[in-house]
Amino acid sequence: MVVTQSDLLDVPASQGTVLTIREGSSYQRTFCFTNRSAVTLAIQIEESLDGGATWSVIGTAFSLGAGLLVVKEIPATSTGILRVRASGGGNDRDLDVTYFRCFDDGGHVWTNPLL
Repeated sequence: MVVTQSDLLDVPASQGTVLTIREGSSYQRTFCFTNRSAVTLAIQIEESLDGGATWSVIGTAFSLGAGLLVVKEIPATSTGILRVRASGGGNDRDLDVTYFRCFDDGGHVWTNPLL
């Protein structure tokens, strides 16, 4: 199964979860974030390895200025739940997120691997 998803998400003024992905994968994941609002958004990606009881930030939280695009690559995890938390928006479809997984075999990067 190939996972490619694109959503326009509401971002609250104070930090809240805007996207949760419960599917584990042995492939690297890539998130493309585009800020469609006129203000800067604060974003962080978190992972839980225990079904959502505890969460750890993957990499570092980041700011995304108005109209800007950021691409983040997330390491593979077969058991984890991922979530995107964000703040600074007006709950008005502020954040465009495109998510897909890819596989790097050392010579090629496959964005739609056959599983």
